Amino acid sequence: MAETAFFRGEGGAVWEMDLPLGSAHQRDVELGRLIQVDPEGSAFTEPATEPDPQEPAKKPNKASSKADWVAWAVQQGAEQEEAESLTLAALIERFHSAE
Repeated sequence: MAETAFFRGEGGAVWEMDLPLGSAHQRDVELGRLIQVDPEGSAFTEPATEPDPQEPAKKPNKASSKADWVAWAVQQGAEQEEAESLTLAALIERFHSAE
């Protein structure tokens, strides 16, 4: 079964389309003529990715990505949404000393 996604066209209609998109539709996405949306037509949101509970996050260094710091914060007991809402600087300040 092919993977699909939903897109809103210039006229407002929402279509379910097979992925990967063909070159013409991909160009329409790049030009803003097609916009990926949720099935009901609202703004598309990426599904949240949960860190693998069997693989503990390693303590990131100060140059690590925000995703690494979010994973570390969650492992230290923060809620996923709360950690994602913090800035990178706030994550570092709050969780750098956590072991």
